[in-house]
Amino acid sequence: MNIQPATAVEKKTTTHRYLRVSFAHWDIDLYTHDAEQFFRQIETDGVAVFQVQPGFIRYRLMRADSTTTIAVAEWESEQLGKAGAEKYREWMRSVGIMNHIKLETYTGDIVAAS
Repeated sequence: MNIQPATAVEKKTTTHRYLRVSFAHWDIDLYTHDAEQFFRQIETDGVAVFQVQPGFIRYRLMRADSTTTIAVAEWESEQLGKAGAEKYREWMRSVGIMNHIKLETYTGDIVAAS
């Protein structure tokens, strides 16, 4: 059996196309018990909100320092990403997370991936 690597054209058709990167500036210390509770809630309930959205691929959240997190969400398309992100923000508002953050979000097509 001879297995050949995918060509650039083949890879392009399977590459996911849209990324949203959000910097959240928090009004609490992210190394406290309260912050850890928010992170657990995001990891369970928040991720569940993403997982039921059409076109959702993956989500990652990183604590950058004591007041900043960086979130990356990957989607199949811009349209699905915008709709899914709004559902997630509605959830964050409903549980009070939005009361503690100011968001700075960057979006765009993925131009290289592994």
